[in-house]
Amino acid sequence: MHIHVASGYSLRYGVAAPAALAERAAGLGMETLALTDRDGLYGAVRHVRSCAEMGIGAVVGADLRVASTGEERVVVLAEGRAGWRSLCRLVSAAHAAGERGNPVVTREMVGAHAEGLIVLLGPASDVGRAIGGRRPDVAAARLDDWRATAETVIEIVNHYGRGEGPRAARMLALAREAGVPAVLGNAVRYLDPADHPVAQVLDVTRKLVPLDRRHLDDHTGHAYLKSIPEMRQVAELSCGAEEAEALIGATRRLSERCVLEAGRDLGMDDVHLPAVEGDPYARLVARCGEGMARRGLEGARRAVDRLDAELGVIARKGLAPYFLTVADAAALIRERGIRCAIRGSGAGSLVNYLLGIGDLDPLRHDLLMERFLADSREGLPDIDLDVESARRLEAYRALFDRFGADSTACVSMMETYRARSALRDVGNAMGLPPAEIDAIAKAFPRIRASQIRTALDDLPELRQSNLAAGRLEVLFRIAERLDGLPRHIAMHPCGVLLSNPTLRDRTPVEQAAAGFPMSQFDKDDVEAMGLLKLDVLGVRMQSALAHAVAEVARVSGEEIALEDVPRDDPATFALIRTSRTLGCFQIESPGQRDLVGRLQPRDLDDLVIDISLFRPGPVNSDMVSPFLESRAGTREPAYPHPDLEPALRESLGVVVFHEQVLRVVDVMTGCGLSQAEAARRSLGDERGQAVVGAWFRERALARGYDEPTVDRVWRTLTAFGAFGFCKAHAASFALPTYQSAWMKRHHTAAFYAGVLTHDPGMYPKRVILDDARHFGVPILPLDVNRSAAEWHAEPISAGGATGIRVALSEVKGISDREVGKIVEARPYGSLTDFWHRARVSRPTAERLVLAGAFDTVHGAVPRRDLLCRVGALDRATARTAPVEGQLPLADDAGLEIDLAERIPAGELPPMTPAEIVEAELDILGMDVSRHVLTFYDGLLAALGVVRAADLPGRPDKSEVLVAGVKVATQTPAVRSGQRVIFATLDDATGPVDLTFFESVQDRCAATVFGAWLLVARGRIRHAGDRAVSITASACWDLNVLHEEWRRGGPDAVRAAMAGTASHGRPVGRRVVHPTGFATSPYADIGHAGPAIKRPPRGALWHTSPGSSG
Repeated sequence: MHIHVASGYSLRYGVAAPAALAERAAGLGMETLALTDRDGLYGAVRHVRSCAEMGIGAVVGADLRVASTGEERVVVLAEGRAGWRSLCRLVSAAHAAGERGNPVVTREMVGAHAEGLIVLLGPASDVGRAIGGRRPDVAAARLDDWRATAETVIEIVNHYGRGEGPRAARMLALAREAGVPAVLGNAVRYLDPADHPVAQVLDVTRKLVPLDRRHLDDHTGHAYLKSIPEMRQVAELSCGAEEAEALIGATRRLSERCVLEAGRDLGMDDVHLPAVEGDPYARLVARCGEGMARRGLEGARRAVDRLDAELGVIARKGLAPYFLTVADAAALIRERGIRCAIRGSGAGSLVNYLLGIGDLDPLRHDLLMERFLADSREGLPDIDLDVESARRLEAYRALFDRFGADSTACVSMMETYRARSALRDVGNAMGLPPAEIDAIAKAFPRIRASQIRTALDDLPELRQSNLAAGRLEVLFRIAERLDGLPRHIAMHPCGVLLSNPTLRDRTPVEQAAAGFPMSQFDKDDVEAMGLLKLDVLGVRMQSALAHAVAEVARVSGEEIALEDVPRDDPATFALIRTSRTLGCFQIESPGQRDLVGRLQPRDLDDLVIDISLFRPGPVNSDMVSPFLESRAGTREPAYPHPDLEPALRESLGVVVFHEQVLRVVDVMTGCGLSQAEAARRSLGDERGQAVVGAWFRERALARGYDEPTVDRVWRTLTAFGAFGFCKAHAASFALPTYQSAWMKRHHTAAFYAGVLTHDPGMYPKRVILDDARHFGVPILPLDVNRSAAEWHAEPISAGGATGIRVALSEVKGISDREVGKIVEARPYGSLTDFWHRARVSRPTAERLVLAGAFDTVHGAVPRRDLLCRVGALDRATARTAPVEGQLPLADDAGLEIDLAERIPAGELPPMTPAEIVEAELDILGMDVSRHVLTFYDGLLAALGVVRAADLPGRPDKSEVLVAGVKVATQTPAVRSGQRVIFATLDDATGPVDLTFFESVQDRCAATVFGAWLLVARGRIRHAGDRAVSITASACWDLNVLHEEWRRGGPDAVRAAMAGTASHGRPVGRRVVHPTGFATSPYADIGHAGPAIKRPPRGALWHTSPGSSG
């Protein structure tokens, strides 16, 4: 019967999750529970569903700030369908009226949406404030204003704070005198009194003030979900026993009035699709017929039968408008010239292929529609479109224009507290120095806040720090309590709602940072609400490919349609088999390069298998090695039963795809593919797995399979099913994977221009730049007259090689406006000419000079001299700045530089090669003129370091020393359940892939994550003809070794390397998933250490905090 409750979706105010509140209310014997979050309905759908699961009635409202000079607030409850509609509209209007993130209503706005709404006036309202200020006359007048606006109720709240009891009594007296109903509330913020300190931290975090009693909203710790006896006690202390029963009864009656039904009132039982003219199904059939002709499938029996089956499912589920809408959206995006491709299970639908949504023939690749849409599946199917990341918002605008603003909105997502954000907010609340907070937060991996103290004990790199000394125990303990609480709302990276004009009646909206209307519901909520969510994902590789194709056309005039290039090009697959696939979609990580080296793909189907094998499911079910051995001919394919050979033949007896799970279940149970998909979806849930397991065993045994076979197959299915990969998804990925490799092989310079411009991969740009050098692409330096905003291909001579030119946008701190002005006003004849016409800031001009952008303009003039000229030009400009209203000078008059401020050319020495590289790293984030490792050649030669290019010639399992710039680290989930660190170094001849197992992390992890330049010792492991990785046993910071080299020569370095000692024990903690899959809790997380994209100034010569990826 609580009528005023805030959950964690009251951002930085509430502490409890809606599900926890509903569970507690049900446990306390309550029949209803309200959720009245501040400023929105973010948790409303979860609340309604949680209450239904607990068997109690759900009441929904919103706690809104009222426009005034103070911070008055009112709670507005929804009654019935009309109330829900009005509440959604009112919340949307509040966000439109206030500044972003600070919604506000007026009484007039509430009145305009009053149908079905009930206003609660509590202590925070203008009426309550007036009563608290002992102005009953003002309170009565304000109450009259509200009564004229909407149905109004007085809310009595008493948290036992100073003056709260008398105020509650006076508010009750006002309600009695005015003839207004009064109800009992507790303004709930948390479940238990023990959560009170967390609420206090959230208060000061929200207000951006230190933790101090003056800044707290809650002093007593009584804003928790009290039981009915506790609430009766509150009422009796406020107004006496007789009045208390009446108050509780009125509260119960109001709660019962306002209970919302999920289907009847919120429309959760229906699907709300965009309107389609005419008969949607007839239109869909007609368009599929046109697609059959266009795709050359007319009369093909298999295609006709498949189409009939798919259309039958679509007709039974009434989804024709859905498919027509998505087809129109995809066509609309392509009409704008934006690359667009389907991804996910939707690629398995023939209807999607015929409508032009996707470009993969599901019959050719043996894809199943049931993985995407089946009779057994509830809700809408899910079609995802990949578009160019650089034009994603342009695609959004096209959709909003086409379907209308009232019928369209972006989906939202809640950013929740994790370790780093929790440590930052709590540290600020505690008044710690900002620099210390930053250092503490960056020391932790990207883990959950609840793992902070266990990580301190588990991770070697943290055990060696002083963070666990006890001084920060309070910080860590409170930060852990914030785990999972919503922190702020953001626009979902891809979800767009396409509905009908009733959309605003079903979801409140607010403006996203990008300017689009955004639903307050996340992806799970909108699915529950029956709203069509189209995922339009911005994929940087699509932008990179579009840029590369445009560069080919600009330089050579050749027009390339990537969708039409041959998909069996031998040269492309030869490149892939070498594992030299940096920059290529999906196959550039160390693990993937290792896998393609061992798998040796020969065609697109092999790429589909490769992409699917590199997933937790096949790894966990121990399918990778048997497949590779069978493919290499070292073992015969083994099938669990002869009946399963047709389903598993393409993968040589192992389960690789979700679709194979469906076929195996269908074969052994005879249930059909639709029911098999329902069974597969249950494999990831412990309860569902038990139910499906019993069902599978009973049906398989009844069909004559023996127990050992049933047990063996079931173990494989459970190990694979929840973590496997959809073949349709892999096939949709395989196409851009192949296209990117094709571009790298046949239009290499343009490919690198695209990749460097749009940065689609896992490595920093300097690695891609170095890879371009290895492929013979000349790197052309920054040039104020030749560099464009983006990287571009540039012929070096007629009929000769094509290089890539560094982009102006790579200059640190340069704005898009400055880049535009530079390009628009060129060519430039001198630095003075540039200064006068480009009119960039002094820091930008200085960085351009230091990065060599004027070297071709001024020839032999040293950069130091030009840098002095920039300062002189800046001072001269300041002296001759025009007064207000005066026209600017039309030439260089007035920009003459005082000779006393000029240093004659040649007086300053030119920059050394080391200084040039250091400037490049600082300004461009990459070493353009030469590789940074060349400055360590003497030391590396003395140590006998082996270069990446020479590793393939070294024997398997031989021990080597390697060195390079650390360019990436990963900690993916692996079969052993250990935390395994994969690191990649770049040593100027190629990448070096390192693996650090837990047994060496105690002595290596801190260095791996903390250093930028590494030396490592390990044993070679060969995979394929050229693929090599190193199983590391030790590593050192190259800068530290270089310092020893300078001080004491080779002997000092060897002594330093020999002194590496163990600092602890391996990580031992494991997380066991419902399927039995055990992983490290620190798998699939980011590094510990600051995420610095560019090495800081001086990183060439001194130990740097660095980046682990």
